[in-house]
Amino acid sequence: PAVGDVNGDGRDDIITFTHDTNADVYVALSTGSSFSGTAVKWHDYFSITGEFPALGDVNGDGRDDIITFTQGPATAADVIVALSTGTSFGAPQKWHDLFAVGTEQPRVGDINGDGKDDIVTFTCNTDADVYAATSTGTTFTGTTIKWHDFFCLTGEFPYLADANGDGKDDLIVFTKGTTNDIYVALSTGTTFAPSTKWHDYFGLTSETTL
Repeated sequence: PAVGDVNGDGRDDIITFTHDTNADVYVALSTGSSFSGTAVKWHDYFSITGEFPALGDVNGDGRDDIITFTQGPATAADVIVALSTGTSFGAPQKWHDLFAVGTEQPRVGDINGDGKDDIVTFTCNTDADVYAATSTGTTFTGTTIKWHDFFCLTGEFPYLADANGDGKDDLIVFTKGTTNDIYVALSTGTTFAPSTKWHDYFGLTSETTL
């Protein structure tokens, strides 16, 4: 499941991906006091088993779209987008053909502050690299463009969010493990600055990080 404003009315809606061989996507719109009683199918084949679905306004029209990372090897690590029309999601389109390979952790957010959501992937291994591809409104541009070279080690949990309120999404990571620290790397619009500790005891290993 995911949450976002898919019809552009300023109210966040709920979306669920069946994530199986049917690969259906259902939406229940917010009325402002509840979510519409009957979920409506907005797409009938998107993000099959093994892929990583996400939500974000990638073309900057005020409506959240659906994104899926196929997460295959370097020869098949595609990023597919289906744009919201306000009443359904359109035909799938390939916006990137080499991103978030294998077990990397992809995220979606506006990292350069232009109003269009971009894609970021964390290797979350000993290299701890962070790669980004920014949205042009019709595609994601950037292959192997490294925005940070040491953020999110194995077992840590990364996020994108605007931590300093400047309109650009930043890197946030929960170290978990024995330290339970929170580190942030602020976006400059073209890269992420060196990380700094923003909290030293939050998000324990046994706790759920959302």
